[in-house]
Amino acid sequence: MFPHLRPLPAGLIWLTLAAAPALHADVTLHYQTVVELNPNLPPQLTGQMMKSMNVNLPKNEIVQLKNGRMFYSSGNLVSIADFTKHEITLLDPAGKRYATIPADRYADEMARAMPPMNAQSKAAMASMKGHSESRATGRTDTIQGVEGEEHEVTISVDSAGMPNVPAGPMMRMVMHLWTAKAGEAARVPAIGELTRYDLLSFGGADPVSTMSKAFEQIPGFADTFSAFLKGLRSGGSPVILRVQMEMFLPMLTALMQQMPAGSTPAGGFDAAGALAHITHEVSSISTDPIADSVYQIPEGYQAVPAADILKDIMRSRTAVQ
Repeated sequence: MFPHLRPLPAGLIWLTLAAAPALHADVTLHYQTVVELNPNLPPQLTGQMMKSMNVNLPKNEIVQLKNGRMFYSSGNLVSIADFTKHEITLLDPAGKRYATIPADRYADEMARAMPPMNAQSKAAMASMKGHSESRATGRTDTIQGVEGEEHEVTISVDSAGMPNVPAGPMMRMVMHLWTAKAGEAARVPAIGELTRYDLLSFGGADPVSTMSKAFEQIPGFADTFSAFLKGLRSGGSPVILRVQMEMFLPMLTALMQQMPAGSTPAGGFDAAGALAHITHEVSSISTDPIADSVYQIPEGYQAVPAADILKDIMRSRTAVQ
């Protein structure tokens, strides 16, 4: 639908891995993602969008932390991080391959794996202007027995005009992030342990990165999130419990008006309504023991350059665009 918006498989995963302090408990987090599209969207548009979101926003994710190591699984991205060695090992279960690289090289490897943007996409991106704001809403909720508080980030994108699309508001996203309250670290052992890891520093192993990776190239998005996460970390290492995103496309009305008669639902489409609601939420938190084998390279795997695995991940995630 939007060729200029390309998914970033994991953002800047592992960009800054600080040495982990003495850790005590094993912690396992399971996350689930639910996508709900506007029921009045044309079927052909719904099918394409769901195909893309199913690839780029996997329904299930697992994060397992133990003694300064982390196992992460989200769709076809599987990795093991060693905080002490500052290394990341990428795993390819389908091809039985693995690649181990220094943490500070991951961002460069990921950038090289990205397919180049064509001239049309570059022109479209250059015509856009982004606006953003963030705030603490004061709302609270209990998620998996943990008291959380909400922060809200709103990003709007205006277009100077493209072929068949008038200038004006193009996209608006509202993201609600629920983090564990500071006092929960002392009350809930798993939350206390998680605060020892600054997961937001190296993205991809938290729902914020998962929810934002497909939209990181929208003008203003990266800068807004960088500043927002810096503020969020200023009080310690926050534990993300829930991320909710609403996407609005004011420009969709213009596109709908160009569609042949009878190709849209009888009720029409309300451009003021949300195009999609996406919820990514922790579904379970456990401190059960984790086997050491989880952090070992499976037997029979062959070592390959990291670029080989990353390019295959990128290829699978851009194939549905």
